[in-house]
Amino acid sequence: MAVSSVKVEGLLGMITVKLQDDNFTKWSYQFQSVLRGYDLFEFFTGEYQCPSKYSVSTETGVTKEITTEYKEWVKKDLALLSLLIATLSDEAMDHIVGCKTSQEAWECLHERFASVSVVRVKQLKSEFHTIQKGTDSVDKCLLRLKAIRDQLVYAGEKITDNDFIIAAISGLPPEFEVIKTVILARDSCISLKDFRAQLLGAERYIESRMTNLTTSMFALCVQGESSHTQEGHGCFQNYEHGEGSNSQEFQGFNGGSGYIGNGGKNFHPQPRNNFNSNNRRYYGNNNHTRSF
Repeated sequence: MAVSSVKVEGLLGMITVKLQDDNFTKWSYQFQSVLRGYDLFEFFTGEYQCPSKYSVSTETGVTKEITTEYKEWVKKDLALLSLLIATLSDEAMDHIVGCKTSQEAWECLHERFASVSVVRVKQLKSEFHTIQKGTDSVDKCLLRLKAIRDQLVYAGEKITDNDFIIAAISGLPPEFEVIKTVILARDSCISLKDFRAQLLGAERYIESRMTNLTTSMFALCVQGESSHTQEGHGCFQNYEHGEGSNSQEFQGFNGGSGYIGNGGKNFHPQPRNNFNSNNRRYYGNNNHTRSF
């Protein structure tokens, strides 16, 4: 096969994802797409075999002369290995240290990250069916669910679009109850594109309703504070008026204007402190004092 003449170092800018413990599917998809677009991924799969190292003479057989094809292949393969290494995290790089070819490195990574154990498959299935939207947006929740589905599919599990929709609906909060009922009541299947569009529409409606409610509550609070301020001012005025009236009455009582009783005579009460401390009550009949 003819190897693309593109410079390998120019491909690095096209690969924006670094391999981590939890994103092999995404990283592998981008890496393969870029390399296959330039007919270079065959180095990693072993489809483009290394040519013979030494030239062969019809007269003397194998010589000690290294072929040009071999030199070019090794040069290109090492460049691709360097490209692969540049897309790895430090933790992922530990798994390919010592690999001499791009194919060997790819197989090590595939064995480490792509092979999902039975226990891991069970964990992924549990996460898939119990995922919750929480405070995330609809789009972010669907992307989380898709990432889990991709890992399960890569492990050989079959996840249909209907399975995906049911899992997504189960994780929606009560605010989406109406759209959940509408989708579940459908007689025909809904595409993932339409499903996402309906959820986004419901999300916008809920956000708009919450915004209007918040604005209304704020207006009521402002109006309530204004009303309380006016009431408090009126009460304060009434308090001042009442306080003045009480003061006048008290002054008149102490000023000797007379205690009105059946006897009709002036009465000079004791000081107020003594009145309170002796627990006495005064009766107007005959202007006598009775203690009890």
